[in-house]
Amino acid sequence: MTGLSRAFDQYSASLVVGGISASILVWFPKDTWLWAIGATLLIAWRFRQNGVLRLEAGRHPHDSYGNQALLEIAGKTAKLGGWVVHLPDRRIEWSDETSAIHERQRGETVTFEEGIGYFAPEWREVILWHFESCVATGVPYDAEVEIIAGSGRRKWVRAIGVAIHDDTGHICRVQGALQDIDERKRLEDTATELDRRFTESMEHISDAFFQLDIDWQFTYLNHQAERLLDRPRSALLGRLIWQEFPEASSGIIRQHYERAVHESKTADFEVFYEPLKAWFAVTAYPGPTGLTVYFRDVTKRHAADQHLHLLEMAISRIEDFVIITEAASQPGDRHTIVYVNDAFVRITGYSPHDALGRSPGFLQGHRTDLATVERIDRAIALPTAIRSELLNYAKDGREYWIDMSIAPIVGSNGRATHFVATGRDITDRKRAAERLAESEERFAIVAMMTTDAVWDWDIATGHVQWNSNIASVFGHDDVPVEDGFREWEAKIHPDDRARVVSSVLAAIEGKAETWLEEYRFRRGGGTYAEVLDQGHIIRNAAGEATRMVGGVRDITETRLIEAKRLQAQRLEAIGQLTGGVAHDFNNLLTVIIGTAETLADEIADPRLSAVAQLNHKASRQGAALTRQLLTFAGRQPLEPAALNINSSIRAMEGLLSTALGEAIVLDLELDQATGHVRADAAQLEASIMNLCINARDAMPPGGRVTISTSPHGNDVVVRISDDGFGMDAETRAKAFEPFFTTKPFGKGSGLGLSMVYGFVRQSGGRIEIESEPCKGTTVSLFFPRLASPDSPAETFSKGVLDGGRERILVVEDDPMVREFAAGTLISLGYAVTCAGDATEALRILETDGPFGVVFSDVVMPGPIDGHAMADEIVAQYPDLPVVLTTGYADIERIGATSRFRPLAKPYTRRQLTEALREAIGTSHDNR
Repeated sequence: MTGLSRAFDQYSASLVVGGISASILVWFPKDTWLWAIGATLLIAWRFRQNGVLRLEAGRHPHDSYGNQALLEIAGKTAKLGGWVVHLPDRRIEWSDETSAIHERQRGETVTFEEGIGYFAPEWREVILWHFESCVATGVPYDAEVEIIAGSGRRKWVRAIGVAIHDDTGHICRVQGALQDIDERKRLEDTATELDRRFTESMEHISDAFFQLDIDWQFTYLNHQAERLLDRPRSALLGRLIWQEFPEASSGIIRQHYERAVHESKTADFEVFYEPLKAWFAVTAYPGPTGLTVYFRDVTKRHAADQHLHLLEMAISRIEDFVIITEAASQPGDRHTIVYVNDAFVRITGYSPHDALGRSPGFLQGHRTDLATVERIDRAIALPTAIRSELLNYAKDGREYWIDMSIAPIVGSNGRATHFVATGRDITDRKRAAERLAESEERFAIVAMMTTDAVWDWDIATGHVQWNSNIASVFGHDDVPVEDGFREWEAKIHPDDRARVVSSVLAAIEGKAETWLEEYRFRRGGGTYAEVLDQGHIIRNAAGEATRMVGGVRDITETRLIEAKRLQAQRLEAIGQLTGGVAHDFNNLLTVIIGTAETLADEIADPRLSAVAQLNHKASRQGAALTRQLLTFAGRQPLEPAALNINSSIRAMEGLLSTALGEAIVLDLELDQATGHVRADAAQLEASIMNLCINARDAMPPGGRVTISTSPHGNDVVVRISDDGFGMDAETRAKAFEPFFTTKPFGKGSGLGLSMVYGFVRQSGGRIEIESEPCKGTTVSLFFPRLASPDSPAETFSKGVLDGGRERILVVEDDPMVREFAAGTLISLGYAVTCAGDATEALRILETDGPFGVVFSDVVMPGPIDGHAMADEIVAQYPDLPVVLTTGYADIERIGATSRFRPLAKPYTRRQLTEALREAIGTSHDNR
C-alpha cells in the first residue's frame, strides 16, 4: 500500500507538473527549453518533498542547493509558483514564487481563509468550489481567475490543483501551481481588440474587400463585398473562388490574380463582369498567406466616360463651333481657351494648337464692335449667359460674322470655372440681309402694319389680295382678287361707307404715307364687326401712289372691354371719393366718440351722462356706416369674426328697406336656431345688400324680397328670394363670371355677383342659385356654422384708464384729431409733443428726444406717410415703439408689417390708452 500510495503521489505530481508544462509550451513555444527545465525541476522538487527521491539524500549538499537554484530560476522565468494545502487542518504552504506573484514578502505565513481572500471577490466562490470539489472527489482543476495583489492591483493567474492521497488512499493534501498570466491575458485582450477594430474597419470601408488563401479559398469578406457580389459571406467562406464564380476562372480576372501571386506584384485592373452586369476596378495584393483583393463598382463612371466620349465625338462633328475657356483666376486676367471643336478649325482656319492657351480676343480685329465686346465682358464678369452677334477675323484675314451664345459653368462655390461659347457662321446670312434690305421693305411694312387680315392693293389695277385671316377672322371665303376694291367697299356698313371711301381716296391723292380709319365691317354671317383698318401707301419716284399695303383688325371685343373699363373707372372714382369721405368722417368720429366717452366718464349728472352715452352709441353707428362706405370703395380687407347672422341682418333692415324702395316688400324669416358664423361683417352686409339690389332690379313693377336663415347640417344658410323675371340655364351658368350682366349698358358693372361669390368662397362657404324664367330667383349663401361664438360682444366700459409718465410724440395732420389725442393723453399724465406731418415728426425726434412712444396717423400730406415714417424710425431708433392709426380699414395690411398692433379710426379713449400701454410694455420687455 505504501508503495502504491507513493506511486499515486508521484503520478499526481506528474499530472500537475506535466499539465503546467504542456500549457506553457502552448503559450510560449519560443522558450520551450526553459519550461522543460522548469517542469523537470518542479517534478524533482515534488519527489523530494514526498520522499520519492530519498535515495538521492546521500548526495552532496551542494547538489541539492544547485537543484533548488535551478528550480527558482525556472519558476521566476515562467512566473510559476507552487503551493500545498494540508488536510484536514488546511494549513497552507507556498513557494517564494507564489509570494512574488501575490506581491507578498517571502516566507510570509498565511491561513487558508487569507489565501482564498487574495482572490478577487467575484472569483472567490469559483476557486473555493473547485478546491472543495477536489478535496471531496479528488478531481483536479485548472482555472484562470483574478487575484488582488499586495499593491492593490488586479492580476490574472492560472490556478492548478491536484488531490494527493496518503498510504490509505485518503486525500491528505491538495497541491498545485499558481502562474502569473496577467501579461498574456492583456496581450490577448489587445489582440482581440485589434482584431475587432480591423474587422470593423474592413466592414465600413467604401471598397469591397475579400481574402483568398493559397488554395484560392475565401477566408474573409466584408459587407461591401457581399453587396457587390450579391452573395452572403456564409455561402462563400471556405469555398473555392473559381467554383463559386466560374465566369471569373476563364477570363482576365484569373490571369491577373495568378500573375500577382506568381510574380509577387500588385495587380491593378478594370473588368466588366457579365453575370453582375457591372464594371469593377480591382486591386489584388499578394502575400505569404494568399491574396488580398480590393474592388469597387465603377459602372456609373464607365457610363459617364462613354457618355463623355460620345459627347466629344458629337461636338467634334457638329456644324456649330464650340469654344471652352477657363475662367480667369484674378480680376482683369484674360480667359484662356482649353478646347475647340472641328467646326472652329473649319471656320477660323486656326488649329487647336494655335488656339489653346490663348484668349478668344485674338480672333477680333479693327472692325469688331467694341461695344459688343464690352457687353460680353460685363456678362462674363457677373457671370451670366449672353447671346450676341460679332464680327471676327480668320487666320487668313477674312472677315466673318458669328451668332454666338456664351454660358458659364458654375462650380460648387458659386463661382464660374469655365465658359462655353457656341455659335455658327452667319456671314452669308448677314450679306444676304444687306442685299435684300431694299427688296424686303414692302414685307417689313406689311409685318409692321399687320393686325389680323392683311391686304395688298394694286391701285392701278384695283386688285386686292388678302391673307387667310379674311376667312378665319371675318368668315369671307374665296374673296375675288379682281375688282377687289369694290368688294371691300361693299362690305363696309352703309352708314360708314361714304366716310371711309372718301378718306382712303383723299389719302391716295394727297401726299400721305399712311391711312387709318375705324368703321363697321360685315362678317360672313351678316353681322358687323368694329374694325381698325390701317395701310401704308407706296409711291413711285413721281410721288404717285402705286400700291397700298395694310391690315384690318377686329376691335369689337376691345371696344366692349374699353366700355366696361370706363365703367369700372367711374366706379373706382366713386369708390375713391367714398373712401376719402369715409376717411375724413372717421377723423370726425374719432373726436366725437372720444369726447362722448370723456363726457360719459366725467359727468356726474345721470341725465347728462345718459345723453353722452347716447351720443357715443350714435357715433359708433356712424362708424359702422363708415365701414360700409369703405367696403363699397373696395378698401375693406376681410376681418373675420364670430357673427350672429340674424342680428347682422336685423341691423340692416332699415338700410335694406330704404334701398329697395316703396314698391318692394321686405320680409325677414330668421330661424332662431341659426346660430353664429365666422365672417367679415362688412362684406356680409355688402353681399346681402348687393343681392337685394339685384332682386329689386329684377322686379321693375315691384314685388317681394324675402331674406331667410336656417341651419343646414354643419352650415348656416342665408337665402335671398324674389319673385322677379328669373334666369334661364345659360344665364345661370355665367352669373358669377366677372363683367357678365343682363342689365342694360350703364346699369351694372357685372361685378356684383362675382364679388359675392369670392367673399363666400373666401369665408369657407359656397353659393347656389335657383332660378327659372318668370318664376323668380333664390340665391343661397352657405357658411360653416360655429359651435359657439369666439369673440364677446362689445360693451361700453366706464373703468379707470391706465396712464403713464412717458413722453409721447403725436403725429396727426387733422387738427381736431390731434387736439383730441393730445388732450386725452395729457389728462392721463403723459407728456405730449405734437407734429402735423412725418417730416416735422422726424425733425422733433432728432432735436427734442427722447420719447417713450410715437403715435401716428398713416395717411398724411407730404412726401412721407405714416408707414414710411415708422420704417425710418425703426431704422434710426430701434427701441422706440411706433403705433399707427388709420381711418381706412387697412388694419390687417398694416398689422402684417408693423411690430405693434395698429389702431383703427374711429377709436375710443380706452382703445388709445390700451394700445399705447401695450406698445410701451412690449418695447420694454424686448430690451
